[in-house]
Amino acid sequence: MTIWKRTKTAIRNHMPEVVTPLFNIVRHPSDTLAGLRFVFSADAGTIQQRAAIAWQTYPISDAIDCRHRQRETFAFMQAIASLRADTPGCIVEAGCFLGGSSAKFSLATALANRRLVIFDSFAGLPPTDDDYDNDIFGHDLAFTSGKYAGALPTVKNNIELNGNIAVCEFVPGWFEDTMPGFDEPIAAAYLDVDLASSTRTCLKYLYPLLSPGGSLFSQDGHIPAVIDVFNDTAFWENEVGFPKPMVKGVGNQKLLQIIKPID
Repeated sequence: MTIWKRTKTAIRNHMPEVVTPLFNIVRHPSDTLAGLRFVFSADAGTIQQRAAIAWQTYPISDAIDCRHRQRETFAFMQAIASLRADTPGCIVEAGCFLGGSSAKFSLATALANRRLVIFDSFAGLPPTDDDYDNDIFGHDLAFTSGKYAGALPTVKNNIELNGNIAVCEFVPGWFEDTMPGFDEPIAAAYLDVDLASSTRTCLKYLYPLLSPGGSLFSQDGHIPAVIDVFNDTAFWENEVGFPKPMVKGVGNQKLLQIIKPID
């Protein structure tokens, strides 16, 4: 652990609990800006309700090991809370680890009067032949079978303590086994699946269900093999069954977004 990380940990451990979210806000201004966009640019609920949810997300990150930045989850929460009332479908999360993101998404989902359907093996990553080295920022990548495992009872408990479990539905199992049988309209989807093979499965089965005007996000835009999937025109046309859509952020951002064309 670096001196700076030790210093931050020491500061957080010695400050009153009520001040901790404020400390997190100050030290991550890009996360704060994303949170402000959620509070002031979304439509569901009131500004006061969205501000309360935004404030609540910081203790969730402290209570649960979360492998995302606040700005990533805020972007999806904004998309959920900005859905048109006539856009049909549930909210889908693919890959939840210990349920930190799920707890956050459940709060925005409840505010928007939607359901959150959570797909995960609850046993970690599947075996893979995908070849990984470094991400687009030069950081090492290492994805092994069983990594990021969060048992279903643990995930449910984390959401119950920190989110709104009443709006959640859980679909345990490997994506290739569970997603083919899912046929509900989807208003917004969030992928955090790490592997190119899993990304292909999610896009193949979830994108056709995405309502026109709905959004699909991927937290894996820093992974070259995942970028290749999003850029594969033949895959989109032959396996997904749609023309390759515009992918915001592909090749230069970690968080990717597709807004499904209305026409």
